Amino acid sequence: MPVYDTLQSEKNPVIFEFGTAYTKCGFTSEPSPRAIIPSEIHLNSIDKTLRIFQIKDVDLLIQALEKFIQMIYFKYLAANPKDRRVVIVESIFSEKIFRQQVAEVFFKRFNVPSLLFVPNHVVVMATLGINTALVFDIGYAEAIAIPIYEGITILDSVQFAPLGGKSLHLRIMDELIRRKPTFHQDGENVEINETTIDESNLEDIIFRTCFVTTFERGSQLAQQKLTNKDEEESTDDDDRIQCSIKRPPPSVRYPFGGNKFLQIPGSLRESVCEVLFEMYGEEHTLATLIIDSILKCPLDCRRRLAQNIVLIGGTSMISGLKHRLYKEIEYLTTKSERYKPINFSNDFQFHQLPCKENYASWLGASIWATTDLLSMRSITAEQFVKNNDTISDWSNFDFLISPTT
Repeated sequence: MPVYDTLQSEKNPVIFEFGTAYTKCGFTSEPSPRAIIPSEIHLNSIDKTLRIFQIKDVDLLIQALEKFIQMIYFKYLAANPKDRRVVIVESIFSEKIFRQQVAEVFFKRFNVPSLLFVPNHVVVMATLGINTALVFDIGYAEAIAIPIYEGITILDSVQFAPLGGKSLHLRIMDELIRRKPTFHQDGENVEINETTIDESNLEDIIFRTCFVTTFERGSQLAQQKLTNKDEEESTDDDDRIQCSIKRPPPSVRYPFGGNKFLQIPGSLRESVCEVLFEMYGEEHTLATLIIDSILKCPLDCRRRLAQNIVLIGGTSMISGLKHRLYKEIEYLTTKSERYKPINFSNDFQFHQLPCKENYASWLGASIWATTDLLSMRSITAEQFVKNNDTISDWSNFDFLISPTT
């Protein structure tokens, strides 16, 4: 063996997590991803920038994945794909056609040695060293509560709701248009509209200026919305809206576009995130997702799940969300008739992750992939070909063939 070779015969595998809004990439055993980039790519064939998960045409999806993954390998990872195994962190509810096309691109276009799909809600527990948890993923498109007891996912108790970054973007855009704020440009005040601000600006505004208010003020905002809805829709008086709740937060100037400044009203900063906690009729909120998921679990599992709630996803990083979520759960489990079966309202606890919530699943996969399970459960190129170029679904038990045999 040459003296410059390392003692490790195999290079560290590459870990990808394709999210709806962002993709994380990096190497096994590292504490954080090498890059977190938007899950979008510009296709010259149609001269348009598309989000990966919005592409429904199979041929266009393959073309986008090839270009996107190639960019990651050679721009952010600086690695040869033929030399390293690949681990894909995915949701168990992702579309089968997407994982099939991902497998084809990696095996046929990049010739990777092996491929392994791991569920994000399971591997995230490796960061905490636990095997029982209620994993609550608040992402871009939706919020999902997934209970896991002793390493087994309780699929019958999973809860979904379209609450996430996208709903916040829609709410703040509607509020900005309704309140008609202006931005300062070249010495003039220009009224904002849908063409002057894009989704990346909306996301930046939310995380830089907005926050989740306290439970008490949130209740006041909800009551105000119900009682004054007709008046607010018929008036253009922004001062009336701002002063309806006493002592609103101060307004801030948000710079964007180089020479533009947008005035964000204090009442808007406080009220945008209320969309995550508004409950009308049978509609879900973040708190009801957690409680309903626990109530659908067996009786002997409920208390332990309530004591081990793990928040992940980029939207869960908004300032004040965890504290407000706890207060909402506390109120519902003690005051609501609907949740009387919960007799351990004081046992709800949230884990503190060793990393930021937006890449917690990626870090869990980085830890998990250092074990022997990587070589035991990975699918090699030869197996992929023998299986007629198809990737087995996680619920298909006919493909439990170890690559080591």
